[in-house]
Amino acid sequence: METENSSLNTKPKDTPREEMWHWIWVVTFAIAFAWVEGSVVVYLREIYFDGSFYFPIFTEWEGGKFVVDKLTWIELGREIATILMLVAVGCAAGKNALQKFCFFMIAFGIWDVFFYISLWVMVRWPESLMTWDILFFIPLPWVGPVITPILIALAMAAAGSLIIYYEKKGCVIHWHWYDWVIELGCGLLMIIAFCWDWKNIMRIPDGVLRDGIPNPFAWWLYVPAYLFSVIYFAVRLKHMVSANRYHLPPGD
Repeated sequence: METENSSLNTKPKDTPREEMWHWIWVVTFAIAFAWVEGSVVVYLREIYFDGSFYFPIFTEWEGGKFVVDKLTWIELGREIATILMLVAVGCAAGKNALQKFCFFMIAFGIWDVFFYISLWVMVRWPESLMTWDILFFIPLPWVGPVITPILIALAMAAAGSLIIYYEKKGCVIHWHWYDWVIELGCGLLMIIAFCWDWKNIMRIPDGVLRDGIPNPFAWWLYVPAYLFSVIYFAVRLKHMVSANRYHLPPGD
């Protein structure tokens, strides 16, 4: 009886085929969501900037304070909702904390890449990978050439996919606290690179003449942080896979 009850209470594990379908549906959601997000951005550009995707952006200051209208608050809420939706799909697809985070990275990465693809299909923008764009407004405007968020997005999607793939192969994937500190630290440095020119982008009234046109991007900060995060991840993952090779089925 005890054995029978135990077997009834044991939930079957997902097969590789089922896990693949989780990945496919997350990617499908991300691509469809990218089109919706791209459509919203096209509408916003028409409302705020007469359809223009170019700098400087419109800013209004009164008495040394930035004027925030109700549409700005709605836009900030939309950005927060976007991230929450990507987190939600990751949590729905993943079976444990690591998988949930990995599916979030996959969703975010695919969404970001296809966001730019959808914009190019709709309005033939951006003209090139070096075209400047505003990525987020929270807490400061994130600005950089289109290639910079795309590189991060590709790395996130690849990293999440690789972890899920090797975990399903039987590898024990365990990230130490210092792994998270290093990767998140590199991410923070890249965010700082995006926000480096925020005073110029916002054209703050501090007596300095600012045209709102992005200055040369902080490649000196972005590139080392990006390369180190990618290389560190690859080395650590390879080490974990090698250390757990005995968990893999014969022939893998």
